[in-house]
Amino acid sequence: MTKLIDDTASLVSIGQLARETGVSSRTIRYYEELGILPEPRRSPGGTRKYPREYSGYIAAALALKDLGFRLEEVRPLARLAAGRSVSQGQRDAAARLVEEKIESLARQVTVLRRLHASVQAADSELPVAAVLGSAGGRPNLSVVPYH
Repeated sequence: MTKLIDDTASLVSIGQLARETGVSSRTIRYYEELGILPEPRRSPGGTRKYPREYSGYIAAALALKDLGFRLEEVRPLARLAAGRSVSQGQRDAAARLVEEKIESLARQVTVLRRLHASVQAADSELPVAAVLGSAGGRPNLSVVPYH
């Protein structure tokens, strides 16, 4: 339920929050719809008003996106990243998401190392296409050994 407020002096408009965080007002509303941002307060006239600390939620969401998390994965992580309390179940789910991302990034690093070795190899050695060739839609990681 939307909270109505009379004192909006310590709160900012969606436009102000957007400018301060470097995202669009549309992004802020979308993050609200997804549950990444808590529902904002509203003035008696119905205008959204945000505590300045909401910029922490947005910064956390942007940082998580930069790490490669999808928006549906950001929601359970955003509360933790913004320093908010969560249930043990939410914490466990977030831990699983982070572990999966670590494993995914480790696989990407392996491919990149092999690609790097391939592009530095002499022309007569294994071509780059062989390193990135796929079997079942996944990169073939066994082609070039990494030293």
